[in-house]
Amino acid sequence: MTENELALILQEGESYFIEFKEGISSLIARELVAFSNASGGRILIGVDDKGVVKGTDTGNTARSRIQDFANNCQPRVRISLEVFNRLLIVHVPEGKDKPYHCSEGFFIRMGTNAQKMTRDEIADFLQAEGRIRFEEQYHRTFDFSKHYDSQRLEAFLRLAGIRKEFEDAAILENLGVADRIGDTIRMKNAGVLFFSKSIESLCEQATITCGAFEGIERFQIVNRKDYQGDIITNINLGMHFIQQELRVRYSMTGTARRKEIFEIPVDAIREALVNAVSHRDYFQYGSHTTVDIFDDRIEISNPGGLPKGLSEAEFGRKAVRRNQIIASLLQRVNLVENMGTGIGKIRRLLKEAGCAEPKFEFGNFYTITFPRRWAAQKKKTTQKLPRKTTQKLPRNYPETTVAQQRILDYLTDHPMASRKEIAGAVTGITVDGVKYNLKILREKGVLLRIGPDRGGQWQVRKQK
Repeated sequence: MTENELALILQEGESYFIEFKEGISSLIARELVAFSNASGGRILIGVDDKGVVKGTDTGNTARSRIQDFANNCQPRVRISLEVFNRLLIVHVPEGKDKPYHCSEGFFIRMGTNAQKMTRDEIADFLQAEGRIRFEEQYHRTFDFSKHYDSQRLEAFLRLAGIRKEFEDAAILENLGVADRIGDTIRMKNAGVLFFSKSIESLCEQATITCGAFEGIERFQIVNRKDYQGDIITNINLGMHFIQQELRVRYSMTGTARRKEIFEIPVDAIREALVNAVSHRDYFQYGSHTTVDIFDDRIEISNPGGLPKGLSEAEFGRKAVRRNQIIASLLQRVNLVENMGTGIGKIRRLLKEAGCAEPKFEFGNFYTITFPRRWAAQKKKTTQKLPRKTTQKLPRNYPETTVAQQRILDYLTDHPMASRKEIAGAVTGITVDGVKYNLKILREKGVLLRIGPDRGGQWQVRKQK
């Protein structure tokens, strides 16, 4: 341990690999078996939960007591002790004889906590441990000089509220995504997903594929994007794609800024997309995390089904993470909750917005389906245009998507624009997507075509 490394750990706080303890107590045994059953880690004794150094007794008696905790675990946990200034640092490697337990039971590291395992979880754990975790394997072809992107690390640190005061290699090591082996830094697959320039040739299966379809069947696609940047950028781009396709209404607030009301709460969809990315099985090559948007629903799917140790009955009530490091890093930037509250949050947000319950499917793939509430209204009634408005454009029309509104904005100032010109001006939509949305707007009577296809022009119908 060095002063710089300690400063970095204290700044980053507790994590999947780091635990703070203010003093020595029997709770240390829980942490020893939890780290041994997971990916290993370090316990800093003499630091409180807020990362403030308090100091502790580092004498022989204190060290013998910690060693006794390790020896009394079954099987015995192998540890090494380090004294640094007034701290005792307990190094716990990943165990080779899992599962480990102490007098209080079996524990495993989940995020920043040691979580006790039930009997069924222990059985599933034994079965799952026969498989090497994808995120912890070193990537065979990753080349730091060619593939590493320091700007992505800097962006991650800003989101996590961590100051960049140390060299990149030290930060990557402390985040648990790289190891220094001799004079070489080896990047793990988890690090590739977060800090490489592109995953296209490195982890292609981590691509997020978004598609918008005409109608309610997977037949005519009108817009498609494949996102292959880092994992956080892909989530943000995927959300941008979805928001372009969502129908939106506007509520007048009495100020110059109107409130957007999406047909499905954006936070609920983001929770589902992050969940899909965090829990997918990255060993399944050739399968992407997918977002499919239909007229009546949105489906978000990821390969792998439910993680081992999580039954359908327990789904939404219990936290089981397939990819601990990935989930830990997403938690640092506030994209993942601590203890499996995501499904409950989705249900709460939908209920508060008056939306239908989501539907879940489990198998080789896990799929969550969001019914589109305004699509049902479209089948029942013909929506009439509001008679009075001060708006220049028909922005208050129900069932008008963000993309359609932007098309209307552009055509108001550029009535002679071609489909290709519209696609170039409106972010996140293809020429086919423009064609599809123009058709919908004409059917609604919001948009008129004056003259022939060549030489004619568009007219945005003003509200009366």
